[in-house]
Amino acid sequence: MEKWVVSNDLFFADVVKSLHEGRTVTIPVKGYSMLPFIRGGKDLVELEVPSSPLKPYDIVLFHVGTEDQGKWIMHRILKVDGPNLTIQGDGVTRGREHVNISQVHARAKTILRAGKTPVNPYTRGQLTLVRCWNFLRPLRPFILKAYRLLPWNYGWLKENR
Repeated sequence: MEKWVVSNDLFFADVVKSLHEGRTVTIPVKGYSMLPFIRGGKDLVELEVPSSPLKPYDIVLFHVGTEDQGKWIMHRILKVDGPNLTIQGDGVTRGREHVNISQVHARAKTILRAGKTPVNPYTRGQLTLVRCWNFLRPLRPFILKAYRLLPWNYGWLKENR
């Protein structure tokens, strides 16, 4: 299979256009800021335009920075305060983003585990796991370090550093 490299700005401009045309869009994930729930380089995420108001634990795609020079990030909402959102990646041990709801362009609908098995991130079971994960926030650095050292993760991390 031939691999094409496209700038993030061009790629996400197309993603946003397709979403506004009423389509769902499936994108590959890079990085490990959403570990252990979304694995960069392995999982895909199906995105949609939010059909209801955003709420805590929603996974959203948002843009920070200027239109010309910015970053596209997918993280989980921790708090909604009117139009202001507090967001943090599941695999992030420190730091949170504070963004306006206008910066959010999509909500994750489904996670395709290993690119195949669909997982609804909003089922009762998944949200229970997320709540437990948030409770363990002080231990995250240690848990994530152990997770990254697991044999089936090592090759992927080595390739993406």
